[in-house]
Amino acid sequence: DGTVLTFTVYQPNLTATQTAPLIVHTHGFGLARMKHPNLSLYGFLLPTGQLAKTAWQNGYWVISYDQRGHGDSQGKIRLTDPEKEAQDVIHILNWAEQNLPQLSHNKNGVRAGMVGESYAGAVQYIASALDPRLQAIVPITTWYDIVHSLAPNGVPKTNWISFLNLIGDWWNWNKFDPALKQAYQDTQQGKLNASSYDFLKTHHVSWFCAKNQAPQADALIIQGFRDVLFPFNEAVKAAHCIQNAQHEVHLIGVQGGHLQPFTQHSPLGNTPFWYIGKSVRCGNQQQYNLQKVVLNWFDRKLKDQATNTAALPELCVDQSPVTQLKDLQPISHYTLAKTQIAPTHKQAVFVPIHTANQATYFTGAAQLSLKVEAEADTDPTLFISVAVKSKETGKYRILNDQTTPFNLNKKVLNNQIVMNTTTVNDQAHQFELPSVHAQLHDGDTIGLLIKTESEYY
Repeated sequence: DGTVLTFTVYQPNLTATQTAPLIVHTHGFGLARMKHPNLSLYGFLLPTGQLAKTAWQNGYWVISYDQRGHGDSQGKIRLTDPEKEAQDVIHILNWAEQNLPQLSHNKNGVRAGMVGESYAGAVQYIASALDPRLQAIVPITTWYDIVHSLAPNGVPKTNWISFLNLIGDWWNWNKFDPALKQAYQDTQQGKLNASSYDFLKTHHVSWFCAKNQAPQADALIIQGFRDVLFPFNEAVKAAHCIQNAQHEVHLIGVQGGHLQPFTQHSPLGNTPFWYIGKSVRCGNQQQYNLQKVVLNWFDRKLKDQATNTAALPELCVDQSPVTQLKDLQPISHYTLAKTQIAPTHKQAVFVPIHTANQATYFTGAAQLSLKVEAEADTDPTLFISVAVKSKETGKYRILNDQTTPFNLNKKVLNNQIVMNTTTVNDQAHQFELPSVHAQLHDGDTIGLLIKTESEYY
């Protein structure tokens, strides 16, 4: 569309007869490319930059590019629009085929992979759905459904959204597309309008999966359980979509992800708003270095080398015995006691579900069926978390910092917008809580912690 994109090409050290695959690297929201292998944020600190740099040093062509509206690229930010940001990936692949010598090819064209976190993860899914040249992707801590991620049950994550607006439209001065600016203004009124949904509804892989147009690449997905912006559920849904399309997929669960500024904190301290750690222990047995896992993944998929990623389980959650996606399916049903919360109630209410009679792991997403009866002229919003009450201390602990909002009127409005229906269901509302992972000790009680306030909203 005439937009000028800026990128840096890293040329591998090849003999005259050698060829090499291409890895495309791009950045998170509000950031910029790896301009220099050392003197740049991605070159010396952020893990995906380290991966791209190491791949280059190990015989890959690497292109690190500024997405439109970021860094030195022109254009307006449209939040992974398939007709803009995803097409930019396709044009970069076209440019590489026309201008880079000694590229590896297959029947589809250049043999290419892609790596990146957050914003850079979402564009991988969509670009792969549109272009088969991407054979192997590594989306890290990103979304499956951007609308649900930013406004679950129709309640916007206003604190996170305000921060994203700050770094997106202020740090990258005035780079938001007018439609995205309007969507931001809508959320500041505490709701998601139909116009915002119409703008964003195609900007995620969920839309493509629903149209039977899944990503065409094999995928190694890394997602964090403490990520309150894009919970682990997002990766599970993407993995199922790719698996159903008969492509290989591995999902790695880590403790990190996006950390809400000034509310959550990184254990490492060097990346305060995001982290993923350096290693995971799969099936509670084998320990894997994440950098090596990703590089081995590209070696196997793009260079046809035998590597240990073939032994990587389908599902690897750090310090959990689960090994397959089906292990996350909820199988136990519980009936919750009717619970009353006074309008002026500021204390959390704990609704017990199950008491462990031995040490056990709890990994997955709870499905909740909830009916709320509110007093006349009230419009309460509840914040619901899976929590554990310790047998030893009697204190509650919210698992992985995760919470889900529920407001009856906003849930009904959200259903009308998303499902395009004016029908209101008077029965219990069903929805999925964010995925959690924790170990329970003998005597610990797991349950729901219900609040009327949340620091994440």
